[in-house]
Amino acid sequence: MSRSADMTGTSEPAPPPAVAGRAPLWHVLTVVVIAYGAGASLAFVGFGAPAIVVLFLPAGVTLSALMLNPRRRWPWILAAIAVTEIAVDVSQGMSVRSASGFALANTAEPLVGALLLRRNVPGPVDLRRRRDLLAFLACGVVAAPVVGGAIGATMLVASVPVPWPQAFVSFWAGDATGVLTVAGCVLAWRYSPGRSGPLGWVLSVGSAVTATVIGFWPQGMPLFYLPIPVLFALAFSRPLVVTLTAGLATTVTANLMTSTGHGPWAALDTSEQLITMTLQLFLATTILGAWALAVGVAERDRARSDTSVERAARLRLHALQVLTTDLAKAATSEEIAQAIVHEGIGLIADHGSVALAAPGSTEPVLWTTDGRSADMTDRDRGIPAGAATPHSDVIRTGRPVIHQTRTEAVAAYPHLEDVYRTLDVNSGMCVPIDGDAGALGSLAFSFHREHGADSGVIAFAAALATLSGQALRRAQMYERERDATRELQQALLPTLASGLPGIQVCADYRPADVAHQVGGDWYDVFAVPAGRVGFAVGDVVGHQLAAAAAMARLQSALRILAQTAPGPAGALDALDRASTLIPDAGTATVGYADYDPATRLLRYACAGHLPPLLVTGTGAEYLWGGRSLPLGVGRAARGQGELVMPHDAILVWYTDGLVERADEHIAENMQRLADAAGHLTAPDAATLCRHLLDRTAGGEVRADDTAILCIQFAGPGAAAQPYSLRGDAPTVDGPATR
Repeated sequence: MSRSADMTGTSEPAPPPAVAGRAPLWHVLTVVVIAYGAGASLAFVGFGAPAIVVLFLPAGVTLSALMLNPRRRWPWILAAIAVTEIAVDVSQGMSVRSASGFALANTAEPLVGALLLRRNVPGPVDLRRRRDLLAFLACGVVAAPVVGGAIGATMLVASVPVPWPQAFVSFWAGDATGVLTVAGCVLAWRYSPGRSGPLGWVLSVGSAVTATVIGFWPQGMPLFYLPIPVLFALAFSRPLVVTLTAGLATTVTANLMTSTGHGPWAALDTSEQLITMTLQLFLATTILGAWALAVGVAERDRARSDTSVERAARLRLHALQVLTTDLAKAATSEEIAQAIVHEGIGLIADHGSVALAAPGSTEPVLWTTDGRSADMTDRDRGIPAGAATPHSDVIRTGRPVIHQTRTEAVAAYPHLEDVYRTLDVNSGMCVPIDGDAGALGSLAFSFHREHGADSGVIAFAAALATLSGQALRRAQMYERERDATRELQQALLPTLASGLPGIQVCADYRPADVAHQVGGDWYDVFAVPAGRVGFAVGDVVGHQLAAAAAMARLQSALRILAQTAPGPAGALDALDRASTLIPDAGTATVGYADYDPATRLLRYACAGHLPPLLVTGTGAEYLWGGRSLPLGVGRAARGQGELVMPHDAILVWYTDGLVERADEHIAENMQRLADAAGHLTAPDAATLCRHLLDRTAGGEVRADDTAILCIQFAGPGAAAQPYSLRGDAPTVDGPATR
């Protein structure tokens, strides 16, 4: 049996989800006693005569209290309810015996309802789900009030001459409506709190109360249906808890209006039991209709959300597959970081960054989604030097950092407050990229919204960090091999002799084997007897370690043979014979020349090699003299060309990687090279070398090794200027003295 607390009383026993079971017992008992006592008193003074209970809101208070607390507290709650019921009933003139009977009814009823609900719904009761709603209606609204109504009707019949069936219907209807409105509202708040603001609550509940007052004020005009469209509109547009709160307000208002003589039910000339039953039936039907609509809308929204989540998951999975492919193609740590920033972090975050631990440094190297480069200092990013950041902490500890609000983030990193404000960051997370011996780096994700790091985001971030770790470990192995082979390549290339007179030299070498940075192209500048200077360019077939080894042997052999050879043709003829003893040297091409600064005489010969390009103040032309077959191909006599070099002329000698392209004829590219050299006004060796590389090779991936040697003939009094080698960069530095 039972009556109900007012709206203020019923709102108190609805703490946030994680708090109800942990609140101190005396807090719970205080709230239950106040709410129950207020509702029981209202049943006497507001809803009719003491003999017939029209609406008993405390029935919902008691069931809610049991459902929101662990079973070990139930005896205390039921005892508090019994004491409160006896106190209220005795204060209204009942005997202790009758009051005790009603207390028994009002404690047995919620106990039965709670046990049945716990049995049929093992977890939290979510009234937005159809299964849980049906269990709540069957157990709490229908079955449990039968127990309370039977005990209450029996006690009432013993003291008042009322037919038992009529008394039972009155008790059952009043208790069922109380459970439906109060317990429904409290449980909906407990397990699915609404997100409407204060103004939204006031407007929603106020509109329901206003419609009920208008509908239940006149007796002769049937307007009692006015609350129905209001509740249905709320069910369609507002959270369930708002709809049920408005339904509770409608129920209380309708009963108060009827008990004070307003509305169509007050004008009925029939028994109070029939008035009670039909009024509560109307209110229950209205609330259940709005409730069913709200559940349908919630299920629709969940289906849409599930579809959206599933679609987002598919898109993320596809994006991860694409990113995996890109990471597999990325060769260096920097390329991997850029791929993650541009294609990974933006899938789930509004901003983000990748930090990689820099060897020998305490500060990580950073790449950000807003395009800021990795060479930015902490000061450039508005961060004090040496200050802790999520990246530095995660790399140091290997544990993720998650901040669900800006307040949490600023509390941990006060110096980042301006950065968060500028980027409008209100939540974020940073996860480690695990390596074999500690974190290789970290990934940061920042969100405009609070609580952006949900379970889906965390799972995606972990998957992205795993992919990043695998790619970075592979890249670091490659980078170690690349550095080692680069050192090997530079060790194989010649060291220029110092003090060579009358020339300035600039050179560059770019291997096609990007994975190892080694190849078979080479160049050399060295002294030969009689004050002459020798220089050579060669190309061994292939562009890996075997070609590099053959190249080094040919280069050394040519240096030795040139010391005694009568000229370039003789040197190449001797090198041809020596090449038979060098593995992988067959079909190699070599261009060799010597220069006498005193006479400015240049002698040159080409064993299958491309002709050198002579650049003067009047243009550029190829020197086609002294041509013969590559090394190891036939025994025909080798010839040589001779030319007196103009002052400040530049000789450009190169390998075929500079002018060969798969989709173009080599003659067209050679002409393009000559045009590029001839159109440059008064260049020096370094400027011309850089210019030709930019115009022909640029930053593209080459199919063959490329070597270029530029010799400027400055006269007998000029000191030699050795080359500047940048084998890993797209440009060449100016001449450097060695």
